[in-house]
Amino acid sequence: MESNSYKNYNNNSRNNYKDNNEDYNCQKKSFYNELIEYSKNGRYPLHMPGHKRNERLFDGIDPYKVDITEIDGFDNLHNPKGIILDAMKNASDFFETDRTWFLVNGSSCGILAAISAVTNIGDKIIIGRNCHKAVYNCAKLRNLDVEYVYPSYIAKYGINGGYNKGEIENILKKNRDVKAVVLTSPTYDGIVSDIEEIARVVHKYNTVLIVDEAHGAHFGISEKLPVPAYKLGADLVIESTHKTLPAMTQTALLHLKGDRIDAGKVQEMLSIYETSSPSYVLMCSIDKCIREIQKNGQQRYDELLNVINKIRKNVNKCKYISIPCEELKNENNVFDVDVTKLIINVNNSGITGKQLGDILRYKYNIEVEMDSLKYVLGITTICDDYKELERLTEALMEIDKSLEEKQNENISVELLKNKRMY
Repeated sequence: MESNSYKNYNNNSRNNYKDNNEDYNCQKKSFYNELIEYSKNGRYPLHMPGHKRNERLFDGIDPYKVDITEIDGFDNLHNPKGIILDAMKNASDFFETDRTWFLVNGSSCGILAAISAVTNIGDKIIIGRNCHKAVYNCAKLRNLDVEYVYPSYIAKYGINGGYNKGEIENILKKNRDVKAVVLTSPTYDGIVSDIEEIARVVHKYNTVLIVDEAHGAHFGISEKLPVPAYKLGADLVIESTHKTLPAMTQTALLHLKGDRIDAGKVQEMLSIYETSSPSYVLMCSIDKCIREIQKNGQQRYDELLNVINKIRKNVNKCKYISIPCEELKNENNVFDVDVTKLIINVNNSGITGKQLGDILRYKYNIEVEMDSLKYVLGITTICDDYKELERLTEALMEIDKSLEEKQNENISVELLKNKRMY
């Protein structure tokens, strides 16, 4: 039997919740309306997703009209035998892999499945210390014994470099029971390690190499881009189609190359980690994206890279702001660099990357992917508007000029982040 005090407590709690909730209901905004308003504000996306909010990619079709489930004739992602299997085979043929799986839970799902497919509970693995949190989550879930390999650090720009194959081999020599090596290449900033040489070392010790290539789904589409890890000896490679390719957020691919890993085991783990209600809109987005790059990918990337080269050439004439690329290679274990990533460096400029991000955001209406202490990161794709990229160039040159003027006048550059200036 409830006591009176308990009843009073419950009544008071319900009343307080009701009052607070009513206040909240009066203040809360519509998620949908906020997104629509944001889409109308004109702020240019120098960030993910790679489709850059381009409506033509879905031919203007309302996604609700094609949002279905596993009805007759439309296959099943977890047991594909029809159109989904055909779409994945087409992807595999295009990327020249032995198997390619569609992922609708992002690259995180692929990472979890890949590591789980090659390890048992309590096994030992080597992971890059800068790996995505999904790697750490998998290590925790499977109670894995982890050895770390650290990437180099490029102090001038405040970014991670690549992995040293010698350090990886030293760890493998001391730990002959390692079941897998898990590395990130490229990094968020586009730094690529020497995967081919690392793969040789890893296979020498009879283990497998898993590469988180989430930010490199566009690799190999043009000869001017880095070579993808699955063509360099990696056994399992995870890529996010939504990051640098024109696919919707949450879409990704898992590639298998070679015979060191059982494809059936990978499929089994995907059935565990991936949703049992896969979105047909997302799967369609992956297929449509791949067919687009099959048709026009090389040409469009070559065009984009020409634009980016002009951006770098012009911005690198500035006194305080630069966009490094080729100069990053061959030091700090950097084997290659993704030229589509814009590392806009402000080291020794008098302002931080966060301040530059604010200036671009509030004065020039450009939203960057990320801002850090020494740089801001911009992501470009084949869906970018080249006129907007030219506007970015003009903005950076104008900011650089204002930096020089402010410093010459001995005026604090803190003024640059003050919105009154805008």
